[in-house]
Amino acid sequence: MEKRFNIVNIDVEEYIQSTLKPLEGFLKEMSEHAKKNNIPVAKLETIRALEVIFNLKKPKAVLELGCAIGFTSIFFAGYLDKSGYIDTVENDPDMVKIAKSNIKNSGFEKTINIIYAEAYDYLMNIDKKYDIIFIDAAKGQYEKYFDICSNLLNEKGVIIADNVLYRGMVAKKDKIPHRQATLVERLRSFLDKITKDERFDTSILSIADGLSISVKK
Repeated sequence: MEKRFNIVNIDVEEYIQSTLKPLEGFLKEMSEHAKKNNIPVAKLETIRALEVIFNLKKPKAVLELGCAIGFTSIFFAGYLDKSGYIDTVENDPDMVKIAKSNIKNSGFEKTINIIYAEAYDYLMNIDKKYDIIFIDAAKGQYEKYFDICSNLLNEKGVIIADNVLYRGMVAKKDKIPHRQATLVERLRSFLDKITKDERFDTSILSIADGLSISVKK
């Protein structure tokens, strides 16, 4: 599992985290379990930023690409419209098994639909519309995901992508290690494209590992 890095001053990050409402109950248990087992889940500052968006939007239909253990799906489920639902896609069978158990234990089994598939394959074979799409799957495919997702949004829909600054390397001007060079270039291309896409208003937040928010005009 890849190591996490800070993209902002660690004192600033720790201060911001200290001001935020901590996780409670089952979500806290899940976060602690993930940390102990080196499973990457969204950091607290990311979760609270997403909370603001979901509170404002109160979505009825949400698509998540990259379910992992179900942490963000369960968090999102608490901010849906009363009739809302979440489709969450995951390609790792072990993660799917864990996520199903966590979602059942959370009480959102009827709200969250887990789809075992490759994210791109799923996107290519659906004809649905969503209010919010959260991208947290293969980072090298973000641009392809966005291209399809842009046509799967309802009016004023939102596409959110996590980890877009990838360890801060996306912003570095010096040479990138060969192993990460292709991924970094793809993320740069992705961010360049979405910030210039006139169909959307886009902002990039330097929290956790980077978060992009694109609102369809």
